Amino acid sequence: MRAMVGVLAVGMIALAGCSDEPAAPSAAASAPASVPATTAAASPTVAATPVATPAATNVIAYTVVQPKTLLGRAPATEAGIKEQGAKVGNAWDAGPSATKVSGAYGTTGKKNVILFAAATSDVTDPAAFVEQVATQGFSRYTFRPVDTGAKRGAARCADASSAATPTTLCLWSDQYDSGIIYFFFSAAADAEKLLPQAWGEIEVDKNK
Repeated sequence: MRAMVGVLAVGMIALAGCSDEPAAPSAAASAPASVPATTAAASPTVAATPVATPAATNVIAYTVVQPKTLLGRAPATEAGIKEQGAKVGNAWDAGPSATKVSGAYGTTGKKNVILFAAATSDVTDPAAFVEQVATQGFSRYTFRPVDTGAKRGAARCADASSAATPTTLCLWSDQYDSGIIYFFFSAAADAEKLLPQAWGEIEVDKNK
Protein backbone atom coordinates (compact mmCIF):
# COMPACT_ATOMS: atom_id res chain seq x y z
CA MET A 1 0.00 0.00 0.00
CA ARG A 2 1.48 3.32 -1.01
CA ALA A 3 2.11 6.02 1.57
CA MET A 4 -0.08 9.08 1.25
CA VAL A 5 1.55 12.38 0.39
CA GLY A 6 0.25 15.88 0.99
CA VAL A 7 2.38 17.89 -1.45
CA LEU A 8 3.48 16.79 -4.90
CA ALA A 9 6.50 18.68 -6.22
CA VAL A 10 6.55 18.50 -10.00
CA GLY A 11 9.55 19.69 -12.03
CA MET A 12 8.27 21.27 -15.20
CA ILE A 13 10.00 20.85 -18.55
CA ALA A 14 9.75 22.87 -21.75
CA LEU A 15 10.94 22.56 -25.33
CA ALA A 16 13.93 24.64 -26.25
CA GLY A 17 13.93 24.37 -30.02
CA CYS A 18 15.93 21.86 -32.02
CA SER A 19 19.55 22.67 -31.24
CA ASP A 20 20.50 19.07 -30.33
CA GLU A 21 20.10 16.80 -33.32
CA PRO A 22 20.38 13.06 -32.58
CA ALA A 23 22.92 11.03 -34.48
CA ALA A 24 21.60 9.62 -37.74
CA PRO A 25 20.73 5.89 -37.51
CA SER A 26 22.89 3.84 -39.84
CA ALA A 27 19.90 2.26 -41.54
CA ALA A 28 18.23 5.56 -42.39
CA ALA A 29 17.71 6.18 -46.07
CA SER A 30 18.13 9.91 -45.60
CA ALA A 31 19.21 12.37 -42.95
CA PRO A 32 16.77 12.20 -40.00
CA ALA A 33 14.77 15.19 -38.86
CA SER A 34 15.92 16.73 -35.62
CA VAL A 35 14.36 16.08 -32.24
CA PRO A 36 14.00 19.32 -30.26
CA ALA A 37 16.09 19.54 -27.11
CA THR A 38 14.42 19.74 -23.72
CA THR A 39 15.69 21.73 -20.77
CA ALA A 40 14.72 21.78 -17.12
CA ALA A 41 12.68 24.79 -16.05
CA ALA A 42 11.46 26.00 -12.66
CA SER A 43 9.97 23.46 -10.27
CA PRO A 44 6.88 24.91 -8.60
CA THR A 45 5.20 23.00 -5.80
CA VAL A 46 1.73 21.71 -6.64
CA ALA A 47 -0.54 20.93 -3.67
CA ALA A 48 -2.19 17.54 -3.80
CA THR A 49 -4.63 16.56 -1.04
CA PRO A 50 -4.04 12.94 0.07
CA VAL A 51 -6.59 10.36 -0.96
CA ALA A 52 -8.28 8.23 1.69
CA THR A 53 -6.73 4.80 2.06
CA PRO A 54 -9.18 2.24 0.64
CA ALA A 55 -10.18 -0.92 2.47
CA ALA A 56 -7.58 -3.66 2.16
CA THR A 57 -9.94 -5.86 0.13
CA ASN A 58 -10.26 -3.15 -2.51
CA VAL A 59 -6.62 -2.11 -2.80
CA ILE A 60 -5.28 -1.95 -6.34
CA ALA A 61 -1.60 -1.17 -6.01
CA TYR A 62 -0.65 0.59 -9.22
CA THR A 63 2.88 1.71 -9.91
CA VAL A 64 4.86 2.99 -12.89
CA VAL A 65 7.49 1.07 -14.86
CA GLN A 66 9.85 1.58 -17.75
CA PRO A 67 8.38 -0.91 -20.26
CA LYS A 68 10.62 -3.09 -22.40
CA THR A 69 8.93 -1.57 -25.44
CA LEU A 70 6.50 1.35 -25.66
CA LEU A 71 3.79 1.25 -28.32
CA GLY A 72 5.91 -1.35 -30.09
CA ARG A 73 8.99 0.87 -30.14
CA ALA A 74 12.29 -0.41 -28.76
CA PRO A 75 14.35 1.72 -26.36
CA ALA A 76 16.29 4.43 -28.20
CA THR A 77 19.95 3.81 -28.96
CA GLU A 78 20.77 7.20 -30.52
CA ALA A 79 22.80 9.32 -28.12
CA GLY A 80 20.85 12.50 -28.78
CA ILE A 81 17.46 10.89 -28.11
CA LYS A 82 18.71 9.18 -24.94
CA GLU A 83 20.09 12.50 -23.70
CA GLN A 84 16.76 14.24 -24.21
CA GLY A 85 14.94 11.37 -22.50
CA ALA A 86 17.23 11.76 -19.47
CA LYS A 87 16.44 15.49 -19.33
CA VAL A 88 12.72 14.76 -19.30
CA GLY A 89 13.20 12.27 -16.49
CA ASN A 90 15.39 14.57 -14.42
CA ALA A 91 12.89 17.42 -14.64
CA TRP A 92 9.79 15.42 -13.68
CA ASP A 93 10.22 15.20 -9.90
CA ALA A 94 7.55 13.91 -7.54
CA GLY A 95 9.60 13.87 -4.34
CA PRO A 96 11.77 11.26 -2.60
CA SER A 97 8.92 8.92 -1.60
CA ALA A 98 7.63 8.46 -5.15
CA THR A 99 8.55 5.81 -7.68
CA LYS A 100 9.75 7.59 -10.80
CA VAL A 101 10.57 6.23 -14.24
CA SER A 102 11.44 7.71 -17.62
CA GLY A 103 12.43 6.50 -21.03
CA ALA A 104 13.21 7.24 -24.67
CA TYR A 105 11.96 5.00 -27.46
CA GLY A 106 12.03 4.83 -31.24
CA THR A 107 14.40 6.20 -33.87
CA THR A 108 14.68 9.35 -35.92
CA GLY A 109 15.04 7.18 -39.02
CA LYS A 110 11.56 5.73 -38.49
CA LYS A 111 10.24 9.04 -37.16
CA ASN A 112 8.56 7.39 -34.19
CA VAL A 113 10.38 8.90 -31.19
CA ILE A 114 8.66 9.00 -27.78
CA LEU A 115 10.05 10.48 -24.57
CA PHE A 116 8.24 10.06 -21.26
CA ALA A 117 8.50 10.50 -17.51
CA ALA A 118 6.06 9.35 -14.84
CA ALA A 119 5.86 9.09 -11.07
CA THR A 120 3.55 7.64 -8.46
CA SER A 121 1.38 10.20 -6.68
CA ASP A 122 -1.80 10.67 -4.65
CA VAL A 123 -4.07 13.18 -6.39
CA THR A 124 -7.71 13.61 -5.45
CA ASP A 125 -8.63 15.73 -8.50
CA PRO A 126 -6.65 14.57 -11.56
CA ALA A 127 -8.36 17.04 -13.92
CA ALA A 128 -7.47 20.01 -11.72
CA PHE A 129 -3.93 18.71 -11.30
CA VAL A 130 -3.36 18.34 -15.05
CA GLU A 131 -4.82 21.80 -15.60
CA GLN A 132 -2.45 23.28 -13.01
CA VAL A 133 0.61 21.57 -14.50
CA ALA A 134 -0.39 22.72 -18.00
CA THR A 135 -0.99 26.35 -17.03
CA GLN A 136 1.95 26.74 -14.64
CA GLY A 137 4.55 24.71 -16.48
CA PHE A 138 3.58 24.95 -20.14
CA SER A 139 1.67 28.21 -20.49
CA ARG A 140 2.90 28.84 -24.04
CA TYR A 141 0.99 25.81 -25.31
CA THR A 142 -2.75 25.44 -25.84
CA PHE A 143 -3.90 22.21 -24.23
CA ARG A 144 -7.14 20.40 -24.88
CA PRO A 145 -8.79 17.56 -22.91
CA VAL A 146 -8.20 14.09 -24.31
CA ASP A 147 -10.43 11.03 -24.13
CA THR A 148 -8.63 8.65 -21.77
CA GLY A 149 -10.54 5.59 -22.93
CA ALA A 150 -10.63 2.89 -20.26
CA LYS A 151 -8.10 4.72 -18.10
CA ARG A 152 -9.16 6.61 -14.98
CA GLY A 153 -8.19 10.20 -14.42
CA ALA A 154 -7.58 13.00 -16.89
CA ALA A 155 -5.28 13.90 -19.75
CA ARG A 156 -4.50 16.88 -21.95
CA CYS A 157 -2.43 17.29 -25.10
CA ALA A 158 -0.95 20.26 -26.93
CA ASP A 159 0.82 20.97 -30.19
CA ALA A 160 4.48 21.50 -29.26
CA SER A 161 5.92 21.37 -32.79
CA SER A 162 9.11 23.06 -33.86
CA ALA A 163 9.69 24.40 -37.36
CA ALA A 164 11.25 21.08 -38.39
CA THR A 165 9.48 18.50 -36.26
CA PRO A 166 5.76 17.96 -35.60
CA THR A 167 5.44 17.18 -31.89
CA THR A 168 2.57 16.54 -29.50
CA LEU A 169 3.02 16.99 -25.74
CA CYS A 170 0.61 15.13 -23.44
CA LEU A 171 0.08 15.19 -19.67
CA TRP A 172 -1.89 12.67 -17.62
CA SER A 173 -2.87 12.03 -14.03
CA ASP A 174 -5.01 9.72 -11.96
CA GLN A 175 -5.03 9.05 -8.22
CA TYR A 176 -2.07 6.66 -8.56
CA ASP A 177 0.41 8.42 -10.82
CA SER A 178 1.02 11.28 -13.22
CA GLY A 179 3.25 11.75 -16.20
CA ILE A 180 4.26 13.45 -19.42
CA ILE A 181 4.86 12.14 -22.94
CA TYR A 182 6.38 13.79 -25.99
CA PHE A 183 5.29 12.22 -29.29
CA PHE A 184 7.79 13.45 -31.90
CA PHE A 185 6.87 13.30 -35.61
CA SER A 186 3.25 12.71 -34.57
CA ALA A 187 0.18 14.75 -35.42
CA ALA A 188 -2.00 15.63 -32.45
CA ALA A 189 -4.89 13.44 -33.55
CA ASP A 190 -2.63 10.38 -33.77
CA ALA A 191 -0.89 11.08 -30.44
CA GLU A 192 -4.19 11.54 -28.61
CA LYS A 193 -5.32 8.09 -29.75
CA LEU A 194 -2.03 6.53 -28.66
CA LEU A 195 -1.87 8.18 -25.23
CA PRO A 196 -4.24 5.82 -23.34
CA GLN A 197 -2.33 2.78 -24.62
CA ALA A 198 1.06 4.27 -23.74
CA TRP A 199 -0.26 5.27 -20.31
CA GLY A 200 -1.51 1.71 -19.80
CA GLU A 201 1.90 0.28 -20.63
CA ILE A 202 3.64 2.59 -18.16
CA GLU A 203 1.13 2.24 -15.30
CA VAL A 204 0.82 -1.36 -14.10
CA ASP A 205 -1.04 -3.22 -11.34
CA LYS A 206 1.49 -4.68 -8.90
CA ASN A 207 -1.01 -7.39 -7.92
CA LYS A 208 -0.92 -8.94 -11.39
